[in-house]
Amino acid sequence: MDRKYKLVFNDHNVQESITYALVTKFDLEPSVLRAEIDDNGGMMIVRLRGSEENIDNSVGYLNEIGVETVLLNKHIYRDMDRCIDCGSCVSICPARAFSIDKETWNIDLNFERCIACGSCLTACPTHAVTLSI
Repeated sequence: MDRKYKLVFNDHNVQESITYALVTKFDLEPSVLRAEIDDNGGMMIVRLRGSEENIDNSVGYLNEIGVETVLLNKHIYRDMDRCIDCGSCVSICPARAFSIDKETWNIDLNFERCIACGSCLTACPTHAVTLSI
């Protein structure tokens, strides 16, 4: 099972070895998709792979040490009324979350692949894409 989370750190827990704990204490495979962290805190987008029970337990642990956890489920939205299927998002997306359907020439969005980097937001000429993280 895979789940994607936004983790928010403060100045008290920013030095915690989060990924090490996720691996050793909870037998998870964490993948850091995005991180903006300094000495005062910050945030990290992480994909956790493992059993549902272990993921749930790890989220409990993170909350106990003061790390705010937000489940990212369909955190990216494309307004189909504004989208003109121009492909700007396809060419800029480093995670290849956007693709072109070769039969219809419509743009497809794979929510699971999105790493919430925001590149598509600035590339979209009609501002049809929004992120809620």
